[in-house]
Amino acid sequence: MSDLYSEWIIKRKKPAWAPFAKGGLITLTVLCFLLSFTGFLWFMVLVGAGLGYLTYRLSLEWDLEYEYTFVKGELDIDKIMGKSRRKRCIVVDLENTEIVAPFQSHALDSYKNNKCKEYDFSSHMPEAKIYVIYATVKNEMARILFEPNERMLNDMRNTAPRKVVLY
Repeated sequence: MSDLYSEWIIKRKKPAWAPFAKGGLITLTVLCFLLSFTGFLWFMVLVGAGLGYLTYRLSLEWDLEYEYTFVKGELDIDKIMGKSRRKRCIVVDLENTEIVAPFQSHALDSYKNNKCKEYDFSSHMPEAKIYVIYATVKNEMARILFEPNERMLNDMRNTAPRKVVLY
């Protein structure tokens, strides 16, 4: 039997206020450097450098993509920041999964009152088809929101047919 492999990348929608915040931070950075040239406020160079670094880090955080990789019964979700930095967010083993179903599915009704940690790896787009995974991650129950493509869903269904609901 061959190993099932599929991957999918989605881009997360930027917050509506992100361009305004970035513009404000850039303005504050420039003002700090201008004040440092007056000679009275020499420490403003340090404040300006800190604000510049903060602006850079936040712009990376606002330019997010999520990569879903499904191999051998494991779903790996990575966060790609600014198309240059990658960080492993979570690894979900289908053996430790209770259910995978669409967000509004009635199959999830019995899980609605569960107290669990929630992870959101969706794009936040209005037309997105979001799926929910209830699984044990790091010895606690977790609710994971993600947007797989059809191939990944079929591979997950072939691996664990009783745990994956497609309607």
